[in-house]
Amino acid sequence: MGSGTKQLVQFAPEATVGTTPSPFARTTLPFTSCSINANANKTASNTIKDSRIASGQYITGVDYAGDIETEFQYGAYDTLLECVAFNPWTANVLTFGGTTRKTLSVLRGFTDNNDYHTFSGLHANQFKLTVPENGLITATFSFMGMGRAKATAAPAGTITAAMSNPLMSSVSIGDILIDGAVIAGACITQFDFTWDNSMQVQRCLGKGLNISAILEMVAGGTGNFTVAWSQNTSLLHEKQFLNIPI
Repeated sequence: MGSGTKQLVQFAPEATVGTTPSPFARTTLPFTSCSINANANKTASNTIKDSRIASGQYITGVDYAGDIETEFQYGAYDTLLECVAFNPWTANVLTFGGTTRKTLSVLRGFTDNNDYHTFSGLHANQFKLTVPENGLITATFSFMGMGRAKATAAPAGTITAAMSNPLMSSVSIGDILIDGAVIAGACITQFDFTWDNSMQVQRCLGKGLNISAILEMVAGGTGNFTVAWSQNTSLLHEKQFLNIPI
């Protein structure tokens, strides 16, 4: 069993999708948990032999996927958000649902065991942001990858330390705009937002356990917020019956 405090997550944008930069210059990412891993897919054999012993299971594929859970802080996750949005930041504005693919190579390290796993071709499949009424803002990034390499030593490359900006909480929120304006009487007490890129894995014969491509499908955002009831919020409530977006 390894120590949870001796794990690290480091990342670097890829110039070529699925190819880890060399040298692997990377940035340390602050996180609360990381479940990115390789999971083998197995198929049981139905072959009948001259005994009652089953023929066993065979590896027929591998999924490279998992979540990085974080407590939000300014600037630390800008690159990851670009992966989610399929767009770069422009004048501090990020538009979701673009066509600019950005992938990462991510190193998971267990420093007390000298165990290092480099995942390549990581695509941001889903993003969830949670702003509570009272507490820290949290975000979860769900990734799907194309390959993995294991080593007993960290790869060569310059390492940038994790950002030390203060964490963001429910009191960090500025004005909340509804249809581009502050709405009187619209007291929002909590907010949840999920963006899903609906990624699909493409496996090609001859590629072994590596993934050939990951394709983005129809993207969509969903979520909810709690708002104090007033005349103005009642008008917002009525829009759902008229199919009017907010």
